[in-house]
Parts: sequence; structure tokens; C-alpha cells
Amino acid sequence: MSKLVFQNHNEKAIIDLMKEIGKERLRAAMEDCEMPNRPLTMEGFYIEFRPDKLDFFLMFMYPSGVVFEWMSVLGYWRIPDKGWVKKRIDR
Repeated sequence: MSKLVFQNHNEKAIIDLMKEIGKERLRAAMEDCEMPNRPLTMEGFYIEFRPDKLDFFLMFMYPSGVVFEWMSVLGYWRIPDKGWVKKRIDR
């Protein structure tokens, strides 16, 4: 079954959001989602809005296509307001 989501891949906006979240909280979120390896670059990070949950999530996709949901970012000030793309995904 497919879902409608909105994704934002703006690297500068993601970096600003990560700075607001902070290093320790990001490290804890990575441990919580049980990622096997720490990402070495910003490629693969994106923000996803899910209308069914009314929530924003910081996501990471490895080049192999494996997707990890890092954390909910609803409530942070640096969520971008431009650059959103509507997609239909299968999950």
C-alpha cells in the first residue's frame, strides 16, 4: 500500500535543523533507530512530512535504499517552508 508524503532534500536547511537539534540528541537518535553505520556525508538525509500522522521526521537513506527514521522534528524552528516535493512511497 502506498502513502502520500512530502519530502525536502535541501541540504542547507537540513544542516540548520541539525544544528538546532544538537550533536548529543542526534547521536542518541541514531542509537535509538539502530543504524549499523554512522553516515559519513550529508547525502541521503531528508525531512519527510506525513499527512496521516501530521508529523515531520528526519530521515536517512543509504545508497542501497535502506531507509532509517531518525527522529520526529515537529516543534523545531528550523523546519524549512520551501522546497517540498510530494511523493507516493511504498512502505
